[in-house]
Amino acid sequence: MTFDKSLLEPNEVSINLKLFKFIRFFHIFDPNIRKICNINVYHLAFHIINCVIGCIVIYGLLGYFTEMEDVFNIINQIQLMFCILIYYSSLLKIITFLYKANNIWDLLLVSKINFLTSTQCKTHIDILHKYRNKSIKITNIISTIGVVTTLEWIMYPLLLQLLQKEDANKSNQRFENIFNFRFPVTINYYNNNYVIFYIMESFIAMYLLYIYVAVDVFFISVCYVMIAHYEMIKNAYGNINTELISENNNKNKNYCNGCIGDLVSIMMDQQKHFVKLKLFYSTYKFIILSTVIINSGSIIILTYASVVIFMSSETISILSVIKLISAFGYVFIVLFFLCYLIDRINNKMESVHFGMYSCNWTAMNLRSKKMLLLSMQLNNANKLMIKITPKKIINLQFYNSVIITCYNVLSTMLKVRSN
Repeated sequence: MTFDKSLLEPNEVSINLKLFKFIRFFHIFDPNIRKICNINVYHLAFHIINCVIGCIVIYGLLGYFTEMEDVFNIINQIQLMFCILIYYSSLLKIITFLYKANNIWDLLLVSKINFLTSTQCKTHIDILHKYRNKSIKITNIISTIGVVTTLEWIMYPLLLQLLQKEDANKSNQRFENIFNFRFPVTINYYNNNYVIFYIMESFIAMYLLYIYVAVDVFFISVCYVMIAHYEMIKNAYGNINTELISENNNKNKNYCNGCIGDLVSIMMDQQKHFVKLKLFYSTYKFIILSTVIINSGSIIILTYASVVIFMSSETISILSVIKLISAFGYVFIVLFFLCYLIDRINNKMESVHFGMYSCNWTAMNLRSKKMLLLSMQLNNANKLMIKITPKKIINLQFYNSVIITCYNVLSTMLKVRSN
C-alpha cells in the first residue's frame, strides 16, 4: 500500500490537505518526483538554499570578529541571538526531514480516513472527523500567526525608515534591518547598499517561515490523527458485540458469538497504528527535543529583551515592541502545542486499556477472554513515550517546568544586570 497524492481529495484524508498542497509539502517527499543525478529536485533545491542561507548567516556574523565603526546595543544583540537560534532550529528540522523523507512519505498513510479498517473502529469514524476539523482550524491559525509574524519582521525596518528617515540619514548608524546582522562593511557602504542587505535578510525570513510552518503544521496534524485513532480504538474495545452479548446473556452467560473476530480486527488496527506512531516518534524525536530546548531558550531571550526595552531610558519604537511580542507569541504557542499534543497521545494510549476493561468481558467465552487478555498485554508492551531525560517525559507538566525554569533564569539575569 502506497500513498498517492494525485488521488487525494480533502474528504479522504484527516490532515489539512489544502494547506499542504499550497505549500507544495508533498513534493519534498514524493519518491516519484523528477530526479537529477538520482536526487529529488526539491531536495536538491533545498540543499542549494541551505548553502546560500548558511553563507549569508556566516557573512552576517563576521562583523563580530572585526572592528566596526558603530556600537551594537544590547537589544540588537539579543534579537540577533534569538534569530540565530531560530535559524539553527529550522536547519535541523529541514535536514531531518530531507534525511528521513521516506519515513515521512510512509507516515502519510496514517492520514487516510480509512486507515483503521475494522468494523468496530469504522463505527466511530465521527471521532476522526471531529479531530480533523479541529486540526484544520488550528493549523490554519498557526500558519496565519507565522505569516503575520514574518510580515511584521519584514515590514518593520521599512516602516521605521519612513517614520525616522531624516534622523537615520543624519546619524552615524546603520539603518535598521530585519535581523540586524553584523555584516563586515562600513556604515556608509551598508546604508548605500541597504536594499541588497535587506533582500538577503528577507530571503532568510521567508526560508524560516516555510520551514517552521511545514514542520510544525505537519507535526500538529499527525498528532491529532494519532489522538483520534486511539480514541476510536478505545471505543471499539468498549463496544465489542454489546448488543449481541446482551441478547444472549440469558441463554448462555459465557456465549459471545463474533467476539473473536472483532478482537482480532481491532488488535490488528491497534498494532498497525502503533507501528505508525513508532515511526512518527523516531522521525520527530530529534526535532521535538531540539525544538523544546531552542524554544525554551528563545522564550528566555525574548522576555529578557522585552524587559531590557521597558527598563531602558532610551526611546524605543513601538514597532520594535510589537515585533518582539509577535515572535514571543509564536514560539510560546508552538512549544505549548508540542507538549500538549504529546501529553494527549500518552493519555489516549493509557485510555485504550480502560476501554478494554469497560467492555462486557464477563459475558465472553474463555477463548474471547484470553484474546482480550492478550490485547491488554500488547497494549502494556507497546507504551512509547518521548523523554527529555531518562525519567522526565515530554508532557504538560514538563511544559510548566520549562516555563518556571525560564523565568527563574530570567529573574537571575535581571538581578545580575541590576547589580
